[in-house]
Order: sequence, then structure tokens, then C-alpha cells
Amino acid sequence: RIPDAFMEAVEKDGDWHLYWRTEKEKAKREGRSPKPCKTLKARDLWDRIAFAAWSCADPGVHFSDTINDWHTCPNTDEIRASNPCSEYLFLDDTACNLASLNLLKFYDVNTGKFDFAAYEHAIRLWTLTLEISVYMAQFPSKEIAQRSYDYRPLGLGYANLGALLMTMGLPYDSDDARHVCGCLTAIMHCRAYEASADLAESHDPFPGFQTNAYQMLDIIYKHANQVTSLRNYKGDYRDWTDRASLAADDMIEAAEIHGIRNAQVTVIAPTGTIGLV
Repeated sequence: RIPDAFMEAVEKDGDWHLYWRTEKEKAKREGRSPKPCKTLKARDLWDRIAFAAWSCADPGVHFSDTINDWHTCPNTDEIRASNPCSEYLFLDDTACNLASLNLLKFYDVNTGKFDFAAYEHAIRLWTLTLEISVYMAQFPSKEIAQRSYDYRPLGLGYANLGALLMTMGLPYDSDDARHVCGCLTAIMHCRAYEASADLAESHDPFPGFQTNAYQMLDIIYKHANQVTSLRNYKGDYRDWTDRASLAADDMIEAAEIHGIRNAQVTVIAPTGTIGLV
């Protein structure tokens, strides 16, 4: 778990103190400053962390401050960890079912057009499907079952982004590719939350919503503000921005009126296997 302070120390080439796990609590009880057991250069430690993650191909770090800054239910508890593949981050003892839309299926190679209407329809349909799956899923423990029921997190995502970009003739590391990815992600996220808000109108928000209503709506606004940054793009896919902005506006309107049925709606999982299939 890496706090913002560590990354600031990396940027400044500063020192980073390490502590025994019990030291800070002990120092707090004794009314003194904690004593570090070791002090390292932050950049050296960062290089070692990066090499370790690269050498074994496991998820490397958990940016705890940033993750909790985007947490929809902070009044319930903090986010402490992720699942093993690192795509799902939420409260302890929760889980979500995953579903990935194949982006390539929405692209017409003959016309060079992406079918946004079909994409948005699929998002809405699968948000409903995953909401139903909360009722029907099998969970490994009573605690996970109860919390998943109370917060109803969903795992809608997409697969085959790389194949879509190649088919469109876009270099993977380019402004055009990043903009296409940003717009598709924004549309999926915002339309899924809009669908969740519509579900809340008929089935009520999730049980944990009222405890976190202000914070959750604040995160909704933060997502919408990120969509506005897409307007800085000046390339050939500017019309995609309008579609993403409309989705963000509709999300906010629905959430403000009805609340939200699901504490989370989207998860971009590592879909290499799905892509191959």
C-alpha cells in the first residue's frame, strides 16, 4: 500500500522511513513520535518495487490514498486491498460478478463507424443482468454474501480494446487511441450508473446508500468532471466526446433524482483470455 507521501518523496528524491508494524500504535500510546527502524532513499525503493512487479508479473502496488479518494462508501469503511488480479477494489468481504463486452463487435470495418446505440443498449442490458446476478450468485462465506447484497457492486467491463484499435488503424500509444479508450470507458461507466439509478427508482438504492449518499454523489460528479477533460482532444474523433459528455449528463441527472442501486458498476478486468476466445 503506497500513500501519496511516498510518491512525493520519489519525485523529490527524498528519504522514506520504514517502521515496525507495531511502532506507530506504541508511540501513539506513549505520546511520542514513532522511531523508524530503517531509512531508505525513496527512488531506490521505488526501483526495487517496480523490478519486483515486473519480474513476477503480479500486480505491484496499491495506491491507497488515490483509491480511497475515489471510494463511493467511505463512511462504511476504507478500501484496504484489491482482489488478486487487482481490478476489483472495494470494501472487505465484498465481491462482484464480471461481464466484458467485446468492443470489436460494435465496430463496422466497412464503414469505419462505431455503433454507439448498440453499445449503450448492451451496457444498459448487462447492468440489469449483473444486478439480477447479485440475487443468484454463490458466495464463499456468509459475510461476503451479506455485504455483496447490501452494497450490490457490479463488474461490467470490456474486452478486445487492442484488437479494436488495430482494426481502426490507430497506434496503441497515440492521442487518438487514448481518446477512443477514454470515451468508450466514460460511456460505459456513465451509462451503467444511469441504468443503476433507474433501477433505484423502482427497487430503491442499495441498503448502504443513505450512509454514504453525499460521498457517493460527490464521486459521481468527479467522474463527470473527468469526462470534460476529453474536450481537450483535437483529433479526428472529437464527435466521440459529445457522446461521452451526454452520458455523463444523463448519469448525474438520474443519480440526483433516484439515488444509486449499486455502489460500483464497472470493472476493467485483465481480459487476455476472453480476448483470445
